[in-house]
Amino acid sequence: MLGLLVATTTASRSAQAQNAGEQPPFRPPPVSDPMLAPPPAPPRQVRSWDEALALLRAHSPDYITSYESVLRAEAQSRIALAAILPNLSAQGSYVHQFLTETLALGPPPAPSFVTPVPDTLTASGVLQWNVLSPRAIYAVGTADENVKVAQATFEDRRRMIALTVVNAMLSTLAASRVAELNRTGLRSALERRVLTQTRLQFGQGTPLDVDRAEQDVAAARAQLITGDESLRQAREALGAALGSTIPVAAPGDLSLDEFEAAVARTCHLNEDLERRPDVVAARLRAEVAERGVHDSELLFSPSVAVSSQLATANVAIFAPLTTWGAGAVLTVPLYDGGARYGALRDSRAALEQARQALVTTRISAVVSAAQAQRAVSVYEDSRKVAQEQRDLAARIDQRTRDGYARGAGTSLDLVVSAQSLRQADINLVLLQVQVGEARAGAVLASAECIY
Repeated sequence: MLGLLVATTTASRSAQAQNAGEQPPFRPPPVSDPMLAPPPAPPRQVRSWDEALALLRAHSPDYITSYESVLRAEAQSRIALAAILPNLSAQGSYVHQFLTETLALGPPPAPSFVTPVPDTLTASGVLQWNVLSPRAIYAVGTADENVKVAQATFEDRRRMIALTVVNAMLSTLAASRVAELNRTGLRSALERRVLTQTRLQFGQGTPLDVDRAEQDVAAARAQLITGDESLRQAREALGAALGSTIPVAAPGDLSLDEFEAAVARTCHLNEDLERRPDVVAARLRAEVAERGVHDSELLFSPSVAVSSQLATANVAIFAPLTTWGAGAVLTVPLYDGGARYGALRDSRAALEQARQALVTTRISAVVSAAQAQRAVSVYEDSRKVAQEQRDLAARIDQRTRDGYARGAGTSLDLVVSAQSLRQADINLVLLQVQVGEARAGAVLASAECIY
């Protein structure tokens, strides 16, 4: 009976094993199925971490938007500086009169003139300067602080974007490996189905055994379909993170240790919590909010502006052709309906909000950093346990198949051991990837990323 069930084992080897008192292991018969074909290759594959960063800088909307925020802050700083610098403008005009009248100053031969002047050409230049504007001068410093806020915010966004891409790349690797395991599980289920059919053919099994094997095959197919869809979604998520409309996959031969080292070269671990980008940005926002209070107080201060105008014309009446004058204006705010007091109260409330946001950010940074460091050891311990569970499930499955091939055990044992092995394989792969994610997260939790 054993020789009939194990087609791949030769008669000589079986005889030698029996003479030695050993039973040869079960050799599954070859099976084929259209669903065993590997999933289609992705349209694009990112080969390294550096290539992923290049795609980020060129195509990621989140990265580009954050970078442009820094440029906008720098532009606003230049606008604030312009408010305290002199303003020089020039103006030219030409006027032609269609209706004119000639007036004589007396009887001929007394001179006469045409009014209004038929053609008037004027040119003027105006120089204005707010020589004393405390609020405008103070706004320059505030604008510079806003540039620092934008830069710190951009650094924090780079850290979060890097973490998103790391997780997306590792997720595609995990989904790809799970898809392979699902096909291995389907192949194993098909082999078990052949085994139960063979036993039934030789009168050693029951139709219930075949039905249970068919049920296991159907479950393996369903798991394969779900796993392939998860793989497609993971590739699409990586593509979206890199700013691509097409799915992108990470290389299957990517070494987690090399990948972790590449990420560490881009994002440097920072032990000082106060230098973490999100904490720096929150602290700078609090400082800007404090400057906002002083800015509101400067609404009560007077200002002095000077101006000078130089003008010339082709004709002039009762005036020289060229004029040049200068003047100064002192502005003292007296009453504006209470708008300044309202702005002061609003800025004080905004300052308190910014301070509380800083406290919240610091608490979140401490907790997240501790959790990220702890997650590494937790997932590494879990991976060790998962490896033991997988090895145990593999031994149980092999012994169950060997025993069932020799007539021991039931089809229920066969199906249960197969399902346990498939799940143990998937759990181990997921935990291996989660270890990589935890290590990268531990680095990125308090890192400064420059790319």
